[in-house]
Amino acid sequence: MRRIFALVVASLIVQASAGHADPVADFYQGKTIRVIVAGGAGASLGLYSRVFSDAMGKYIPGNPTLVPDFRGGAGGTLAPAFMANAAPHDGTHIGLILPPTVYAPLLSPQKYDASKFLWIGSMTPRPAVVSVLDTSPAKTLEQAKRTEVILGSTGKNSETYLIPSFMNAFLGTKFKIVTGYKAGDEINLALERNEVHGRMQYWTGWTTIKQDWLQTGKLIHFVQYGPRIKEIPNVAYLGDLVKDPQQQRMFKFMEIAQYIGMSFYFPPGVPPDRVAAVRKGFETFMSDPDVKAGAAKRSMELELVKGEDLQKLVQQALAIEPAVVEKLKEAIGFKSE
Repeated sequence: MRRIFALVVASLIVQASAGHADPVADFYQGKTIRVIVAGGAGASLGLYSRVFSDAMGKYIPGNPTLVPDFRGGAGGTLAPAFMANAAPHDGTHIGLILPPTVYAPLLSPQKYDASKFLWIGSMTPRPAVVSVLDTSPAKTLEQAKRTEVILGSTGKNSETYLIPSFMNAFLGTKFKIVTGYKAGDEINLALERNEVHGRMQYWTGWTTIKQDWLQTGKLIHFVQYGPRIKEIPNVAYLGDLVKDPQQQRMFKFMEIAQYIGMSFYFPPGVPPDRVAAVRKGFETFMSDPDVKAGAAKRSMELELVKGEDLQKLVQQALAIEPAVVEKLKEAIGFKSE
């Protein structure tokens, strides 16, 4: 009887343990998550991806190891195409988006649909500027309407192309946009070599990667857009310079990228329990005092945008009227397919 009693107790213990098992932890234990970054290691995307990868693993059940995998190119569209078509859809790959590639499939054929991605969260919105070095032939926006200014770009699907093209079409600037740079750090090198005069840049790119250019006054900012940048209150907001209602609709469509910001996502098909667990872990990661302290030392902005909110934001952005998209494509030099 004692033996039977012991077996019954042991069986109950095993059943209780099984009932409290965490399938998400079981899946991730001992695994490596590859963080697919839509840019180079030397740009601000690279910096944020490393901070995320270094600390996020302890907030995911099973404590997997996270490793950045840099896949810049084609204006940031190579990474989401890989995530949609080649990466396993099991939770072992997380993407870090280049924001305008969310709406790139509406402007030109792409091998992904960002509306189907499962959004984990954003580390910060990304307000942006169009800036030149102090050696530029034009020192003001009005001068840039009379004088050619050469801007560097990673490709037609990048804001480094889209926003200057929009300004050429609707504000009358004379930007010559040179595409083909693989990542933002390559454009910065081109600036240093005087190959180009300026670029569109996220504010985090200047504050984290080129602080010395800001501090020494080497940069001149023509316009800003997205959430207002408190450090440059006197720089014109691009949305205020666009007067036509349809043009304003186009601008607001593109500006959604600034609110999406430094965002992480899963490809479609990842099991819901893993998505929910990683979203919850991301929120805890963002409140970690050590993460906050490390970000402050690097002059990194941190402002949580939850995955559920990003999901809604992307859906709303991609619901733009097709006729407005067609007008935008025509204005910025995208041929209708």
